[in-house]
Amino acid sequence: MPRTATIGPAVYKRVSELTAEGRSRTEAFEVVAAERSMNAGTVSANYYRTARSEGGTTKRPKTRARKAATTRQTRTQAPRGRAASKPKADTDLTALANQIGDLTQRVVRQVEERDRRIRQLLG
Repeated sequence: MPRTATIGPAVYKRVSELTAEGRSRTEAFEVVAAERSMNAGTVSANYYRTARSEGGTTKRPKTRARKAATTRQTRTQAPRGRAASKPKADTDLTALANQIGDLTQRVVRQVEERDRRIRQLLG
């Protein structure tokens, strides 16, 4: 059973208190980071994760919307540079997809072997 989150809600509460006093979020993140001996980026991540889970809103636009706009722009632009070679991102994604496929096959083989052993023991 997963543990109940305690750090995120505590960070969220403390940052909310500081922003209610008139500090900016950035300042509040730095204060909480100093209080908890954490990195301000970690405090920020905990704050926004908790805000999303509690239905709070953030001022940043949704990531998917920004990525979709960038993707649409990229598709409509003419290719630049060496057209014959694949971009690094494509080769990275291909390698990652191959690795995921290999690992999936490995897991399937392990599950099949475990099932075979269980059948032997029960049979």
